[in-house]
Amino acid sequence: MTGSRTDQRTHRHHALLLTALLTTTNFLVVFDGLVVTVALPALQRTFDLGQAGTQWVMTAYTLPLGGMLLLGGRCSDRFGRRPVLVTGLGLFIAGLLLAGLAPAPWLLLTGRMLQGAGAALAVPTSFAIISAQESPGERNRLFAAVAVAGGLGAAGGAVIGGVVTQGLGWRYVFLLSVPVALLAALAAPRLLESRQRSARTGGLDLPGVALSMAGLMLLVFAITHTEQSGLLSPGTLGPLALSVVAFAGFFRHERRTDTPLLRLGMLRVPSFRTAVLAMPANEFAYQGSVFIGLLFFQQALGYSPLIAGLAFSPLGVVVLVGSSLASRLLRRYRWTVVAAVAQFVSAAGLALLALAGRGSAYVPHILPSMLLLGLGTVVGAVAFNVAAGKDVAARDKGVGYGVFETAKYVAGVFAVAGLGSVAAARAGSMTATSHASALTAGYQLAFLVAAVVSVLGGLLVAVLGDSREPPAGHATTGPTTTRERASGTTTRGEE
Repeated sequence: MTGSRTDQRTHRHHALLLTALLTTTNFLVVFDGLVVTVALPALQRTFDLGQAGTQWVMTAYTLPLGGMLLLGGRCSDRFGRRPVLVTGLGLFIAGLLLAGLAPAPWLLLTGRMLQGAGAALAVPTSFAIISAQESPGERNRLFAAVAVAGGLGAAGGAVIGGVVTQGLGWRYVFLLSVPVALLAALAAPRLLESRQRSARTGGLDLPGVALSMAGLMLLVFAITHTEQSGLLSPGTLGPLALSVVAFAGFFRHERRTDTPLLRLGMLRVPSFRTAVLAMPANEFAYQGSVFIGLLFFQQALGYSPLIAGLAFSPLGVVVLVGSSLASRLLRRYRWTVVAAVAQFVSAAGLALLALAGRGSAYVPHILPSMLLLGLGTVVGAVAFNVAAGKDVAARDKGVGYGVFETAKYVAGVFAVAGLGSVAAARAGSMTATSHASALTAGYQLAFLVAAVVSVLGGLLVAVLGDSREPPAGHATTGPTTTRERASGTTTRGEE
């Protein structure tokens, strides 16, 4: 009896530490992707950067992150979760140090590239670790915790970045994250057991790696430069066309090779396919609230950067509550029902935000939209995260989440560029009104576009469905566990 209690305490202690490790990893990736935006003016003054140079501070992070997620997921499948997660954190730490101490712009950009590469290894690996947990309740809890961490990283990025940049200087935006990331890197080997040797032989599919990275990086580059260069400019259409060529070559190669980077049969798994195709709508709602919302609060409503960040704090609180609610809902209802309803809730929040204008008071007009958006986006995120890996074989969970996170990331980049362009075009067309009124109208239209996309995402979930899902309330560990047992793998061994 005493031994049983001791085992339970040990399990709870390990589960708590594992949660801390995975949430810290995902918090850092989201936080560092956003916090540097506040420090860009200071960076520009230090290195005498032009507009193009400032843009590259962001692009140097986004290109390797977006381009290497698929590779990071496959590496975790082939070489083990523990070494790949530690390697990713190590690269991330090296990038933070190099960027924070950089005496020249090229070293700053190199550091940002290392951060992006490290994040691309760590993110799909952490999700694969979660999806490999044997207990469905444990999986849902971990996915909910990670969703909270991402939400807090996004909500806190602007506020903390402003405080740190103003008080300590832009270098500490990078350097203060080093101890946190280092602690996670040191804890990972103790919390994750080494993977059993894989029965598969051969190395990585290097042609597939090269083609996928080229296609994704060119796509991200084209999207991020749309607002600066224009949708129909050579600077946008050229990389976009090259991206299409690279992807065509990638899929052609994957069908023919014996050791593909991505087994195309995964795309026929209903739950995985639905999650990958419908999740971008949830990302649109999230980016519509965070990116466009921060600009709307400051430029249209006249909030200071600090007040604008604080205005988002209710969203962070709801994320904490909504993550727990998502776990309970997923135990009672099909994930497709939970995800679809969450999309409609997010759309309602965005529609309310579109009705707010100059002079709108925060409590009756803005606060309800923040609450609805926080609830809808976090519940949707947890549902999609669970669905993406529940029917994928254990040997492919890493690359599966690589695909999922790539789709999510590209959707986020497209949302920022697309919604920003919509707002700018609408504001530019209103020449007869004041500048503030034109900005307000532009952001209102962007919110409506994001709401429509969110509704379409909910409808897509309902249409595609999940033919392999058991009825609500049916106690089962799901197809993943059955497949893992059939293939002779174990959860801890796969970590």
